[in-house]
Amino acid sequence: MRYQMIVSNDELAAYCQAAAAAPVLAIDTEFVRTNSLAPKLGLVQLNAGAGVALVDPLSITEWQPLKQLMANAAMIKLIHSCTEDLEALASVGITDIQSLFDTQLAVELMGWGSSVGYAKMVEQFTGKVLDKSESRTDWLARPLSETQLEYAANDVEFLLPLYTEIKAKLPKADSEALLLAEGRSLVERRQRQLPEQFRYLELKNSWQFSGRDLALLREFCAWRQSYAQQKDLALSLVIKDALIYELTRRKPVSIEAMLQIDGMSPREVRRHGTLWLSMIKQARQLSAAEVPQTFYETGEFPGFKVLQQQLQDAINAAAKAADIPAELLSVKRLLNEYLNWCWRVTTSEREQLPLPEFLRPWRWQYLRGYLPVPQHVKALVDAATQTN
Repeated sequence: MRYQMIVSNDELAAYCQAAAAAPVLAIDTEFVRTNSLAPKLGLVQLNAGAGVALVDPLSITEWQPLKQLMANAAMIKLIHSCTEDLEALASVGITDIQSLFDTQLAVELMGWGSSVGYAKMVEQFTGKVLDKSESRTDWLARPLSETQLEYAANDVEFLLPLYTEIKAKLPKADSEALLLAEGRSLVERRQRQLPEQFRYLELKNSWQFSGRDLALLREFCAWRQSYAQQKDLALSLVIKDALIYELTRRKPVSIEAMLQIDGMSPREVRRHGTLWLSMIKQARQLSAAEVPQTFYETGEFPGFKVLQQQLQDAINAAAKAADIPAELLSVKRLLNEYLNWCWRVTTSEREQLPLPEFLRPWRWQYLRGYLPVPQHVKALVDAATQTN
């Protein structure tokens, strides 16, 4: 057996104390997320250089030692493709992860392309082909087999030696600083929660709605988020996006009319139909002053798709000038975050939203002078970025 199993609070505390002086800690998680809103953590893999440790979260009730280890800024935390791992760790209260270095972003910076998998990275560097046959494991089942535990251990065994090789091959002197800045950004974005009343902004086609339809769409999305959190259900299991769109467009006035919508579940209508009808009725009765306003009607909004392309062109130009991958500087979600913040909310609503990632220090240093800034938010952007 080439790993240590940690199945008690005392064992976890002892491991964290022994690892505290290590310069680098490799981390991975295994979890199950079938029907739940939050992932169910099934295993935490750690490697500080003295061997792999596999932490059984079903046996741990005190996470403070690992929280302290993760918050140690003097120790680099290595994760490959960290987004889901951050969410899984947050499910047990580990949210402050300092000095995060994502090896997937690092090889992207090296020109490997986006979304390179861990197994491919290991094979490219070492020639070893990892067995991925256990990727569909139920990580909440006990006992886990030797094969499953070996599979999990592999996910951190190679990260430490690969980190040394990756650092030596980073293309620029400031590459590691850039990656650590993005690591900090990823952690902070995970900590920031979009208020329920703005969850509609996350829907792919929400930009197509305005006026009373937009008011109703907002209410459906806010209700779905609240209900999903109460019941710990995946959003799509509460109600799918497509059905929210149809309810919003059709505004049925009876249960019978609601049941005529393609894909509508009679069970969900029995459960929620009366409430949905009440929400639709309230949207119909909104006064003109209560109808949501956007900047769509101003001359500053050339059209959603047009503006998306203009922003992407600006990002591409900024990335080319900085000689970094455009995919590292922006992903579509961040582009839409900025677009929504500028054009899809009012001044008072904007004050309730987090500052877009594009306006935060490490990205703004590259995007300044390239990113379109509409006149109605220019003063706010100037104030937010003057110390960047």
